Amino acid sequence: MMLTPLPLLLRETMSELGLDAVERWWEDLDESGRRDVIELWQETASAGPVEVRVSGVFVDRGELGDDSGFWHNDFYEYLVNNEIYLLDPIQAHVCTRHPLARAAVQRGLIPDDFECPFSNGNCPMRGLLERDPGRSIRLGVTFKSKVVR
Repeated sequence: MMLTPLPLLLRETMSELGLDAVERWWEDLDESGRRDVIELWQETASAGPVEVRVSGVFVDRGELGDDSGFWHNDFYEYLVNNEIYLLDPIQAHVCTRHPLARAAVQRGLIPDDFECPFSNGNCPMRGLLERDPGRSIRLGVTFKSKVVR
């Protein structure tokens, strides 16, 4: 069975630095996953240029689900070099200075009970969690319409 190739228009929007990682990620998707990505891409691309963003969504403990294997290492590298966009206009970075913080980001979930291993009162991850106390933050990747000036 031949799997759907990475769409040319999607490839052309990726920076050359990230394209290898995207191609490896694409190769790991099954046909159903590839169709889902193409459908999402077509929905957002019809409105014009798009950009990839790391999104954060607050979730309750009952909504955590299984986070094993979700966060691909290449997405982790992208995340630590870019902002997280919550559903409101807040942008923030995460901390990866400590193995516990890195582990949370690599899982794609900052748990509601995350405590800064350095007891930093300005911990960016605690700051995010304090926006909606008692809820965790699920990290993901979204496409957003890009404003062209």
